[in-house]
Amino acid sequence: MILAQLLDERSEILEQSEHHALLLAQHIVAVQSTEINNTKALLLKLSQQPAMREFEYGQCPTLLDHAQILSADIANMGIVALDGHVLCSLQTGTRPINISDRDYFQTVLSSKQFAIGHYQQDRSVHRATVNFAMPVFDEAGLLKSVLVAVKPLDKWSLALAKLPLPQNSQVMLSDANHNIIAHSPFNRDLLGTRSDDYWPKINPNQAQILEDSNGHRRIYFTLPLTQDNVPNPLTVHVSLPFEQAIAQANKEVAITLLLFFLAIALLIWQAHWNLQRVILRPLQNLVDAIEELSQGLPVRWSQKSQTPEFNAIALRFEQMANIRLNIESALSHKHAELSALLESMPDSYLRLNKQGKILMRHGTFAKRAQPLEQIFPEHIYKRLISELSKLSEHTHCQLEFSILKKQVRHVYECRLSPIIHHQQAILVIRDISQRKKQEEAINLAALVYNNSSEGMVITDANGYILDTNPAFSQVTGFKRSEVIGKTTAILASGKHEEAFYEQMWQQLDKNGNWQGEIINRRKNGELYTEWLTINSVYNANKEPYRRVAIFTDITEKKKQDELIWRQAHYDQLTELANRTQLKRHLKSRLGQSKQALAILLLDLDHFKDINDTLGHFYGDQLLTEVANRLTQLSPLCSLISRIGGDEFVLVTHYLDDDALAELADKVLQQLQPNINIGNESCHISASIGIARAPKDGNSSEHLLKAADQAMYQAKQQGRSGYAFFSNDMREQAEHRMKLLKDLRIAQQHQQFCLYYQPIVNLNTLSIEKAEALIRWQHPQKGLISPDVFIPLAEETQLIHKIGELIFDSACNTLCKIKELGEQLQLSINVSPVQFTSKHCYLSQWHTQLKQRHLAPSDIVIEITEGLMMNAQPRTQKRLNTLTAQGFSLALDDFGTGYSSLAYLKQMDTDYIKIDKRFVDGIADNKDDLALCEAMIMMAHQLGLQVIAEGIETQAQHQLLLQAGCDFGQGYYYAKPMPEEDLLALISND
Repeated sequence: MILAQLLDERSEILEQSEHHALLLAQHIVAVQSTEINNTKALLLKLSQQPAMREFEYGQCPTLLDHAQILSADIANMGIVALDGHVLCSLQTGTRPINISDRDYFQTVLSSKQFAIGHYQQDRSVHRATVNFAMPVFDEAGLLKSVLVAVKPLDKWSLALAKLPLPQNSQVMLSDANHNIIAHSPFNRDLLGTRSDDYWPKINPNQAQILEDSNGHRRIYFTLPLTQDNVPNPLTVHVSLPFEQAIAQANKEVAITLLLFFLAIALLIWQAHWNLQRVILRPLQNLVDAIEELSQGLPVRWSQKSQTPEFNAIALRFEQMANIRLNIESALSHKHAELSALLESMPDSYLRLNKQGKILMRHGTFAKRAQPLEQIFPEHIYKRLISELSKLSEHTHCQLEFSILKKQVRHVYECRLSPIIHHQQAILVIRDISQRKKQEEAINLAALVYNNSSEGMVITDANGYILDTNPAFSQVTGFKRSEVIGKTTAILASGKHEEAFYEQMWQQLDKNGNWQGEIINRRKNGELYTEWLTINSVYNANKEPYRRVAIFTDITEKKKQDELIWRQAHYDQLTELANRTQLKRHLKSRLGQSKQALAILLLDLDHFKDINDTLGHFYGDQLLTEVANRLTQLSPLCSLISRIGGDEFVLVTHYLDDDALAELADKVLQQLQPNINIGNESCHISASIGIARAPKDGNSSEHLLKAADQAMYQAKQQGRSGYAFFSNDMREQAEHRMKLLKDLRIAQQHQQFCLYYQPIVNLNTLSIEKAEALIRWQHPQKGLISPDVFIPLAEETQLIHKIGELIFDSACNTLCKIKELGEQLQLSINVSPVQFTSKHCYLSQWHTQLKQRHLAPSDIVIEITEGLMMNAQPRTQKRLNTLTAQGFSLALDDFGTGYSSLAYLKQMDTDYIKIDKRFVDGIADNKDDLALCEAMIMMAHQLGLQVIAEGIETQAQHQLLLQAGCDFGQGYYYAKPMPEEDLLALISND
């Protein structure tokens, strides 16, 4: 290994020498490249000067003189025409010079870039040179002339000699034709000769170690001098002496090997000397001592000079004789001691031979019988005999058996141990009945302790942990070995104050137990909640001896309880308080004495349109964004809640109405910016109702009801605003509720009846039609107009039963009219709610008419313009069905809405009814008359008949008759009348 290392170090020395030579060669190349690049930069700078393009023939620009002064290695400079004639030269001659035959000149003309020449005898300075050429371009970028610089080779060689080279180094430069242009050490005779004649052929950029003509090894390098695609590149040849590096490496290897062999020889001599001193001589002394011992002579081995180790052996050897006598005496004493010990033992024992014969016995159980088979049960006896036969194998045996003694079962344990080298054995018998009972109790307790799902910890009186069960580790993450000897404070979470633990210990000291909920920390840092029970165990002095803690992890239960509580009190979508939490909050705030507060109930305007167009998913996103914006007002509110749908409630301190109005404005401003949902940008507004406590209500229900009424008032006022609750709203609400209650009672007690107003033919004044008008005969309030209760009936869906009552009563009246032999067409008003609701009775009318032998043409269904304008597909389908069955349609209150001729044709209408407000002024107002004439003419053009309502004077009758109106209805002809009056009127014609 050392030799390999030495060779490796020698190789490393040679590599370092070779690397040093390469760095030196690269430094020479860098220096020479810098000189050539400086020459190139100088010529390039000169070629770009205007003076190079404008000069007198034979007279060079002054710049060239200056350039030659700055560059001492340049012998001459001149400008050459494109045909090769020298236009001017710093070294003027007597005869003209043409350099068109020079390679570097031709290279410049062809490549139009900087070029380096070959070795030559310059005709201007009459010396060996290498010339450099740079093209000169005119302002148009065309080649005009060539700038030439002459570098003498003797100066170049002298420059090489100035480089810091090792002794006996050689450096040579050659041109592209392998001619030597510079050499160090300088030898003029070598200039212009072939480099291959003086230099070995080696690959460029690669070092080689070769022997020169004198047999000395040298390092040779050949490196290119110029790059960047410059024509006619030069080459640098470097040769450095290598013998000194090799000699140095060989010298270091030889010295190291010599030292190594000297060290080996020293080690061999040292090992031989130590072997004689430490081992061979003491062994001879040992042989002599054994001989003395065998002859019974005193041993003097330890008194001889030898190593400490052999001295220790000698001392032990001398003690062996005395030890033997001492051992015999000690054995006798031990035998007596052992006999006394056996006598004092509570166990019984037997000494047996290999055949099972009792050689010695002791104890009550061993003396109960003589032979062995009578002492033990049969199966134990057979087992013992079997084990005794294996005494040579040094076998041990332990058995348990039970014997019934005086109706009490005793359990015994017997252990058979062989007496080594004597073919005998000792059998020890012990009564373990009490121990078995204790073990069974302990096993049962351990079974409960180890398999309980509750964590258990046993500590001393001061809380230092003595033991834990597996459930403790499962809950806390701490292994049993990690907590033994530590206090229960290792589980402390930091969530309880010191007073909490002080109270716990006070109760433990006072009552001996403690129970409660506590937050602790697991090993991984996670907090958990546990239900903990601690009981104290007392010693004989009634002092706390142990603490037993049993705990159950109730973290998940707490989370579930918290989740259930949060779900019950907070809105899952917006995470705002829900209606339940709002009522709890209001109850708490209202329960405080002299606590004034106010609530703002806001309902989003046209939120249903967003749900219908974008869908509930984006509707939920909108509600979430609204909740986020309202939450920004939380400093001004004690609670912000969502009580359902698109309704939100803000609870705030009640200062005055101005402050509440300012808060309402801030809420509306928060909702003003557009909300981006998906790819849609939505604008949302809200209507706000404000109620104050205790002014508007002293309970949550009263306040919410008041705010709701105020919110509807804000919607009726145009939406995107707010309204304060007032007593008028309460009175209106109470009146509405009373009216709704009476309306339900009216349906149950059939308090509705039909009045009929005749419709006459204006030309003949004969009664051809009648309109059925419902009336409510209230027991206390008398006759109530439908304008009062019909809107409420539509809102509460009671209109369906009222509509059926109207239709059924009209059919009964038609049957009575037919019984009189008369013909009359009845008009009944049908609410838009009856058409738009999912379930209605309109589809059954045709069947009911057929059952009563009536024709659908006997009924005219009056509808409003609003139903036509907002006709849904379901409404459109039901209208088409009715008209297809033969029912006639009349458009009531024509002209009061957004009348559309297209809808008149689309609905297949039969009649239009001009509203009373147009008829009232036709006698005095030409505009009203013109409108009526236009409506009549339009209807006739569409094939419709016209009924004018509210005719009360002869003048109105005449004007409408002249305008071409078909039918008239009003007090001028007859007021609405009960059924019996209508039948009497018809029968009297």
